[in-house]
Amino acid sequence: METNAYMDVVPYYSSHPTEYFAAIYIPVMIWMALSLIFVIIMFKKYTFGDWTKENPNPCDGETFNMPRGTFRGILTLSLLFITVVIELANVKIIGLEQEFTEFMAAFQMMIAFYFGAKVMHHINSVDKSKTKALAEAAEATALGTASSTFTSCESGVTTVDNSYFEEEGALG
Repeated sequence: METNAYMDVVPYYSSHPTEYFAAIYIPVMIWMALSLIFVIIMFKKYTFGDWTKENPNPCDGETFNMPRGTFRGILTLSLLFITVVIELANVKIIGLEQEFTEFMAAFQMMIAFYFGAKVMHHINSVDKSKTKALAEAAEATALGTASSTFTSCESGVTTVDNSYFEEEGALG
């Protein structure tokens, strides 16, 4: 009988359960424990911290009064870590990735959504500053002011009039 270089994953790991446990479960459990410790520390510091009216929580109004993006970051790093663990185990046992196709699809969607949302946030913020600059320029023109000056907080670019936005490579 001819041996196949691509072993079937399930029979291999059913005959070597400790290797599967050491390759997949132990690193993921360690990561989950460290993530849980991090969340507990963040809860203690921000959610249940000693905040007063003189010293208010700077993250008030966010999820559990924690810094913005804490949970999104934990979820992203967790999915990334688990994906790396699976890929490293896949080096030893070729074909392991086929057992986790749904997880890989979820990881790819998460990455696309995470970075896609960041791009859209930056596009919207530039559009808002451009609209504000144009409105200020129109208002200044209507009031009879010769020129208006606008400094964008995001880029530090100062414009004298709205023709700046018509140039090649301008903001927005």
